[in-house]
Amino acid sequence: MRSALCFLFAAMMAVQAADPAGEKPILKALPFSMGQVRLLDGPFREAMLRDRTYLLSLDADRFLHTFRITAGLPSSAKPYGGWEEPKVELRGHSLGHYLSACALMYSSTGDEKLKARANGIVAELAKIQQTMPSRGFHTGYLSAFPEEFFDRVDAAQKVWAPYYTLHKIMAGLLSIRRSSRATRSTGESDK
Repeated sequence: MRSALCFLFAAMMAVQAADPAGEKPILKALPFSMGQVRLLDGPFREAMLRDRTYLLSLDADRFLHTFRITAGLPSSAKPYGGWEEPKVELRGHSLGHYLSACALMYSSTGDEKLKARANGIVAELAKIQQTMPSRGFHTGYLSAFPEEFFDRVDAAQKVWAPYYTLHKIMAGLLSIRRSSRATRSTGESDK
């Protein structure tokens, strides 16, 4: 790997040296989408497919449990533990990570199951978000914890990381919108 990087650096220097004016390098790297790359058989593809299987093994209802409870909606799902336990103030952020992971995997594989899973979650989040004002939350609010966590930030009281958690949720929604062009996510990340 080191020799390949050294070769690339040397090649770039040679190209720059070949431009006597030194104004613009001739060599140019251009961005490309993940959909333009497909892994061939081998250890990297095997790892990607294991990740895909893992993502599909996770239960969307378990991620959505604390969102529903916060909105006053029923949920019979068993919530995930750890940072997603209902009493942990970081709850909800893992759903954002999960949505981003589904979006990236969909971009890498074109797997419609992942797109459908993400679209289903986004549709459920939209229903939850619509219910939140009836529970006293501001219109557009969507989280697995109450808005009072932000009051505690403002009052310099102990609270975990409500802004980080909202960032993860919004990043997941944005990832879905950008990667899979999920029709339901168009407005939700804007609200």
